[in-house]
Amino acid sequence: MRSGFDAATIDLASPEVALDPFPYYERLRAAGSVHFLARHSFWIVLGYAEVESAFGQPNALSNSPYTEVDGVLLGEDPPRHAEVRRLLSREFSAATLQRLGEKAEGMAAKLLRDRLDVVSDYAAPLSRAVASEFLGFDDDAVVAILTAYGASLRTASPLTEFIVTLDRIADRSAIYSRLMNDGDRVVSDAEVRSLVRLLWLAATMTTERTITRAVLRLLQHDDVRRAVSADLALLPALAEEVLRLHPPEHTVPRMTTQPLQLGGVTLPAGALVQLCVSAANRDPARFEDPAALRLDRPAARHFTFGSGVHRCIGAPLARNVVGIALKTLLQHMPAFRAEQPLESIQYFATPAALTPLHLVIRK
Repeated sequence: MRSGFDAATIDLASPEVALDPFPYYERLRAAGSVHFLARHSFWIVLGYAEVESAFGQPNALSNSPYTEVDGVLLGEDPPRHAEVRRLLSREFSAATLQRLGEKAEGMAAKLLRDRLDVVSDYAAPLSRAVASEFLGFDDDAVVAILTAYGASLRTASPLTEFIVTLDRIADRSAIYSRLMNDGDRVVSDAEVRSLVRLLWLAATMTTERTITRAVLRLLQHDDVRRAVSADLALLPALAEEVLRLHPPEHTVPRMTTQPLQLGGVTLPAGALVQLCVSAANRDPARFEDPAALRLDRPAARHFTFGSGVHRCIGAPLARNVVGIALKTLLQHMPAFRAEQPLESIQYFATPAALTPLHLVIRK
């Protein structure tokens, strides 16, 4: 890590920082929990207490920066947010979670073979299969989604291009019909399409990245793998530590609606703020030995699924699918090993995310 940087000069997009942002977060936090990053024109919040406080003030810190992804639930603020959340919560019943768990178990076992890429051959197709089952997309719709996703990666604005396809075929999902036929008429056609878009993106990205990172951590820590293999009851502890240490997204954006005091700093109204959950989840003021993966860590809330009114509604589903994926892998391939040196793995590395592009394992 280079030594000559501060909030005025750090570039989170530089390859050096993006490939290992955690030491940089620590150095910034040592000088204060809240900083204005001049190179990015936003405020970053790094401390656990400050991030917790920010999540608890939805009226002062709007979710409006998420509007491009979804302006109906994710990018909406109270009181409208609560109305939509109540409608959507019906889709996450215990019976639905059980059905999706059974789908995940059957699919995970079918995907395993003697040699596979954890990303493209296991985590991604498993996540997509569960998302398709949850949303009620038929096989043809899934093919259209995957084709559009591949095409979008070759454009200058992949997310924007991919969203166009998701919105166009949203009405082919079963959940679209259920939400549109809701007797309370809470959401419109365009709003339901936005929700379908959000649910697909969230259901696939979160589980895919968490499964991949968990497998990588098992490869990096033989003692952890031995412990979990000997006692599968430790799988939830492993999953929580991976979620804490490696959130699928480093930061979540907010916009101040009024001047706000946070961490002893005054943020002006209309300021873009990034709540750095990756830094908060490793704050030594909250977590002992914060960078270590510990299966015996006392239960402590992390912010990977957010907090407060915007806490991720799909968190139980994501946890369930991740646990099933890891359990199935350990039962069928207990001695799996990496095909390449771990230090040679290539990553998708941006200011917002850090995840392996490929991770090939074999029996």
